[in-house]
Amino acid sequence: MKKVLIGAAVVAALGGGIYYQQNNQSNAKIDLAELDYVPSDTVFFASQLTPFPYEQYAKLLPATELSEEQRGQFSEITEALKQDGDKIAVFIAELLSKYEQAIATQSADKIWGFGSELRYLSYAVGIMPVARIELAEPNTFVNTVKEAADKAGISHEEKTLNNTAYTRFILEAEQGQSLELVLSVQGQWLTLTLNSDMVSSEDDLALALAAKKPTRSLASTGRLQEYADKYGWDGSSVNFIDNKALVSALVAEKPSRLGTMIDTFIAKAGKTNALDAVRTPGCKKDLPAIATKFPGLVWGTSDLEVTSSHANFDVDVIFESSDSDLLGALATLRGFIPKHVTDADDAILSLGYGIDVAKVGSLTNTLWSSFTQAEFECEPLLMAQEQAQGANPMAIAMATGMFAGVKGVSFTINDLDLDLTNPHVPDIKQFSGLFTLSADDPMTLINTAKSLVPHMAGVNVPSDGSPVSVNELLEMGMEHDLDVKLAVKGNHITLYTGEQAEQQVGALENETLAANGLLGMTVNLAPLMKIVVAANEANGQETPPELKALAKQDISTSMTTDINGHGLQLSSSSHIRKN
Repeated sequence: MKKVLIGAAVVAALGGGIYYQQNNQSNAKIDLAELDYVPSDTVFFASQLTPFPYEQYAKLLPATELSEEQRGQFSEITEALKQDGDKIAVFIAELLSKYEQAIATQSADKIWGFGSELRYLSYAVGIMPVARIELAEPNTFVNTVKEAADKAGISHEEKTLNNTAYTRFILEAEQGQSLELVLSVQGQWLTLTLNSDMVSSEDDLALALAAKKPTRSLASTGRLQEYADKYGWDGSSVNFIDNKALVSALVAEKPSRLGTMIDTFIAKAGKTNALDAVRTPGCKKDLPAIATKFPGLVWGTSDLEVTSSHANFDVDVIFESSDSDLLGALATLRGFIPKHVTDADDAILSLGYGIDVAKVGSLTNTLWSSFTQAEFECEPLLMAQEQAQGANPMAIAMATGMFAGVKGVSFTINDLDLDLTNPHVPDIKQFSGLFTLSADDPMTLINTAKSLVPHMAGVNVPSDGSPVSVNELLEMGMEHDLDVKLAVKGNHITLYTGEQAEQQVGALENETLAANGLLGMTVNLAPLMKIVVAANEANGQETPPELKALAKQDISTSMTTDINGHGLQLSSSSHIRKN
C-alpha cells in the first residue's frame, strides 16, 4: 500500500504536461453501467473507467517503510486533533490512524477492503460531492469508518432509501440543520457522499446514492465518448470540469439542480443577497457568453499500460476554447523548442520555453484592445474594463523590442556530479550541459549584448560556428575547471560544456526555427533525486524514505505545452521501469 501511495503521487505530479496533437484517433469504447447513475448536468467528473491494476503497478516501485520521523508526525497530527475535543476532529484523527496502520502493515485489503484492481467515479449531484469506488470488500471500508466514528463519539444509523441500504454518520447538527457523511454498498461498489438538509432533498440523496437513475444520465449524452474520440484518448480515464454549467448556475441563467441547491444554501445561511452582483440582466447575458467561449477543462489518458516490467502513462489536459480568433492570436506566440529538450532520454533535466518575442507586444495590444472595447453590461466586468483602460500595453512592446527575433530559450543538464565536502559551498566535479537561445539573427543579439555588458566587449564570437572559451568571462572559480564554450550554430547561440553537450550543439546547426510549441520539459527522476538525497545527507538532514525510493526508481517523463484548435493543451508521457 505504501508503494501504491508513492506511485500515485508520482503519477499525479507527472500528469500535467502536454502533447500537441491535431489528428487524434481513438478506438476506445466507453461502456460502464454505473455511468447511468451520473446526472448529465454534473459540473465535474473524474474517473478511472477501466480496472487499474495498482497491485501489479506497486510491484514496479521500490519497497519503502514509514520512518520513525513520519510515524512521529502522524502521531503529532492525530494527538493534536484528539486534544481539540471536537468530535469531527477526533473522527478525522481516527481515520488518519487507520490510514497509517494500512501503510505500516501493508494491509489496505484488511482495513479498507482494497483488491488488486481499482475503478472509481467522482461527480456532483448539484452541490453534493459523490465518490463511487469499486472494492474487493466494500463493507470492510464501511466497518472501518464505523469503528473510527464510535471512538470519536460520532453517531451513525442504518437507513434505507428506494430499497438501498445506507449508513449515515451525523457530523454536525445545529438548529435542526445537519451535515452527514453517507455510505452505501451496492455489489462491489462503495458510494460516499456528503448530505445536508440545508441544500438537498430525499430525491437528491437517492441520486447521490445511486438508488435511482437521473432523468438524463451522463451515459445517455455520449459526452465521455465524444471527448475520447476528439482527443484520441484510450477511454481508461476521462474527466472534465464544466465551466458553462457552473457559471449558468451562479448567475441563475436557467433552472438547474445546482442553482436550486445554491439558492437554498444561501437562503438558509441568511445570505440571500450574496449573488445579486452577478445575477443582474447584464451579467446573465455576459458571463454565460464568456463561459461558452471557454466551456471547460478536460483531461484524460491517451495511453495507460501496466505490465510486470514497466508502466506508461500518457495524459492530456486541455483548457478548451471555442474562440478561434483568440486561439489564432495566441498561436502567434508559439516559438521554437529544440530536440535536446524533447528527446533528452539520457539527460537529468531539460527545459525549453518557446516564444516569438516579436509578437508579444502586438498580441498584448490586441488582447487589451479587445477587452477594453468589448460591449459589456455586467457591472463587475465594466469595473474590470475600466481598470484595464488605465493600463498602457505599449510598455511591454518597448521592453521586448530589443529582443525581437528571439524564438526560444532552453537548457539541458546531461550530467552533474557535486563535491559536497563543504555542503554550504558545493563544488562541481563533473558537468555536461548546454544553454541555447534561438533567434532569427543571433549575431545581432550577441553584438547587442556586447554593448550592454562591458565584460563581453572583448569576446570575439565567430559567425561560422567555431566555439570560443568563455571560462574567464564567467569567472568559474571552481576547483575542477570546466571548459565552457560559446558558439553560434545556425540560428542558435549556445553556451555549453561536456562531450555530450558538444554533440547536442552540433546537431542544433541543422534545426530550423519552426514554431513547434510553448513549453517543453524532460525529467529523469532517479539521477535528479540522487543529487537531492546527497545534498540532504551532506547537510546532516534526514531524507524522507519517499525521496530515497525515488532516487532508486527509473522514472522519466516528458511534457509539452502548445496551442491548437481545441485550446491550450498540455500533455505528459511518463515511463516507469522496474529496477
